[in-house]
Order: sequence, then C-alpha cells, then structure tokens
Amino acid sequence: ALLADGVAGTQAHMCPERCMANPVEKRSMCQSTAGLALAADALVLTVYYKLADDLADERFFKRLPALVLWPFLSRMRKKAAVRRPALDETLREQTAAQQALERRASKSAARMTAALFRLAAPGSRALERMGLFVGKIIYYLDAAEDYEKDTRNGAYNVFALQGLSKAEAVAEAQRLCRMCAGEAALAYNLLEPGPCKAILDNIVFLGLPQSIALAGQKRTQPRHGA
Repeated sequence: ALLADGVAGTQAHMCPERCMANPVEKRSMCQSTAGLALAADALVLTVYYKLADDLADERFFKRLPALVLWPFLSRMRKKAAVRRPALDETLREQTAAQQALERRASKSAARMTAALFRLAAPGSRALERMGLFVGKIIYYLDAAEDYEKDTRNGAYNVFALQGLSKAEAVAEAQRLCRMCAGEAALAYNLLEPGPCKAILDNIVFLGLPQSIALAGQKRTQPRHGA
C-alpha cells in the first residue's frame, strides 16, 4: 500500500473513526486509497491460494482449517479476481507450479511477489524487480524458520534437501537473503517513493536486514520498530 500510493504521489489522510476492533472509542484511521485497495485484494488472493496449497496436502489436520475457511475465501477471492485478473492468474499458475515441482518454489514465490509489486506501478521495471527479490527473501526466511518442522514431518525444504544442518541452513538462508536484499535495495533506489519515503526507507534498509539477521528464529520475537 505504501509503495503503490508513494510512487503515485498519493498522500493518505487520517481521521478519527470507530472500527470493528474498537467500536466504542474512535481511533486514528487511514482513509481508503488505491494502494490500500490493492493491498486488500492481494491479501485475499494470497490467502486463498495458500489455502488451496494446504488443501492439496494429504495431512488431515493441516487441511482442516483450510476446509473451514474455504467457502468464505472463495467468495472474497471471486470479487478480488475481477478487480485484479492478472494477479489472480499469476498466483494460480505459480501455486500450481510450486505444487508440481517444489524445488522451483523460490522462483514461484518470487514471481508472485513481482506480479503484486508490478500492479503498484504498472510499467515500472524497478518495482517489479524489487518485488522479485523480496519474494525470494520471504521464501528463504520461511524455509529457514520451518526447517525443523519440515524435517520432522518429511515435508519439502530446500535446505534440508541439500543435506544441510539447521545451523548450516540458517547461514545459507542469510547469505542468499543478503544478496537478494542488495538487489532489492538497488531497485528501490531507482524509485521515487513519495510522501512515504521515510517509512519505506526504514523497512528496506533497517527492518529487512534485521529480519535476515534473525533468520531461523520464530516470529514471536519483536522485529525492528515493534
């Protein structure tokens, strides 16, 4: 949302309103913008295809939550897909590719994120390239964090497949993520992020490196700026 509104030069407006989380007391809320609308649709679509991936899993207890949520997400996904057909098609294709050949999953994750970032500013090669490397970082950090669970359950893990130990997996994830973060930062520096530049700079140059430094640790630990 920040990237899409920032590169478009849109300034979000805040005003006191009641919300579902706190209907009694008014809180400062951000008014709807094109960037927020894109982020909301992307959230619905990515959750939908994550559930689709879980339903393809043979383990019952992993499929159960997905089965419960599926009817609700299906309706929401149809509406989001009408508004973002290109993103929906990319997520559908890459989820299928990821299921078919897990060892290419990092590429599939990167293509999904690149497709989302591309929508934030159609025609921006820099933004699409930034999304590509952010997707790779997310994939490698997840693989490092899930290493023990995946090896225990016999699930696919890119680092376990290489015969690496947990410590070696974390080190390799950090090495790969630092290279990807460098490329993402180079692409980001080609953008004009607008009014949100200070926040985005914090995420790209401070938050992202700290997430990489904490690779392999559970996300219950506080992140930068928490």
